[in-house]
Amino acid sequence: MKTLVVVAWRNVWRTPSRSAIIIAAIALGLLGGNLIAAISTGLLNQSSVETIRHRVSHIQMHNPDFIANPEPQHGIENGRDIFRQVRERDGVRAAAARLAFDGMVASATMSSGVRIVGVDPPSESTTTRMNARIEEGTYFADPGRLPPVVVGRELAEKLRSGVGSRIVLTFQDVDGELISASFRVGGIFSLNSRAFEERNLFVLKNDLAGLAGAPGGVTEIAVLLEDDGRYREVAAEMQESFPHAEVRTWEELAPDLYFQHEMVGQSLMWVIAIILMGASFGILNTILMSVFERTRELGVLMSIGMKKAAVFKMILLETTMLAVVGGAAGLAISFGAVKYLSRRGIDLTAVGGENLRELGFSPEIHPDLAPAFYLQVAVMVGVFAVLAAIYPAFKAIKLLPAEAVRKE
Repeated sequence: MKTLVVVAWRNVWRTPSRSAIIIAAIALGLLGGNLIAAISTGLLNQSSVETIRHRVSHIQMHNPDFIANPEPQHGIENGRDIFRQVRERDGVRAAAARLAFDGMVASATMSSGVRIVGVDPPSESTTTRMNARIEEGTYFADPGRLPPVVVGRELAEKLRSGVGSRIVLTFQDVDGELISASFRVGGIFSLNSRAFEERNLFVLKNDLAGLAGAPGGVTEIAVLLEDDGRYREVAAEMQESFPHAEVRTWEELAPDLYFQHEMVGQSLMWVIAIILMGASFGILNTILMSVFERTRELGVLMSIGMKKAAVFKMILLETTMLAVVGGAAGLAISFGAVKYLSRRGIDLTAVGGENLRELGFSPEIHPDLAPAFYLQVAVMVGVFAVLAAIYPAFKAIKLLPAEAVRKE
């Protein structure tokens, strides 16, 4: 077997330029495919962090009636007690109890429908860390004559309101009566989702509870977990513990993000498979040409006693060596390129990257690929190499030695 490997390796480099071109094609194809995969994965990971860490958390709990009709009277029964129990559960990193419902916001020039979220700043800071996303003003740190409100950049621009501006919130209280109250813009936050910035605003929970007639009321409990992978298990446990509440995971709260996760994982492997399929035709052509060029030599080898199984193995080894060298080079270059770009980032702001915020993505991308992805690609390289070798190898062993030795 060792002799066969040495012979196969020498055969690969009989025509160095042809072999080098095929190896380079495989390497560059893998580099391109892996970079596409890394950029797509990086975008998706950033979107996941943005959505889960700063918007919906891993799990949310509501009164079932609140989901269809988000009003203050549809609070979670014994919400404060449930919040304390949830916060103390093993595996829970942070939790926040909110008084949230739909309403209207109006400035001197514009009005808009919004989700009004009453928060407790200390709890919210550990759950969504919204305090770290303040671009202007403060996060409920500057009390004034009017109660403070924190709005998104998009909503502030739509209302033409800045820090210190007066806006009016209108909503229903627990008795269904319309309430209007003046607030002062205390801070403006910025996320990578323009839709969230335009649709949500935050006020102090105690201020909102007093106006809505719901002291101590809780309509939403957001839960952030220590382990990102246990959200389904924990949600099932919480649903069993609190059957009268509706427990939903981020998959249900952000179905578009879940769909992206499912689709990207499958589509990226198809991209790599298509690239390798194209490269495998190049390998097949190279080995087939090599077989035709060595017809007489192969005939002589079989005439002096070389078995067809050995010829088949030799052709298989030649094909595999081309693929392995090209695949190893491609994976090594890809790994280095992804690591470099991950640290440095790719800023697309100058080429319209800001439009990515419309879709909930950051204009600065940090490509990323899991080690398991490289392993899957390596396995695929091996599979396609074997498939590409079958036809040339069969052509070689079907040669008739008596006829092959007479070929020039």
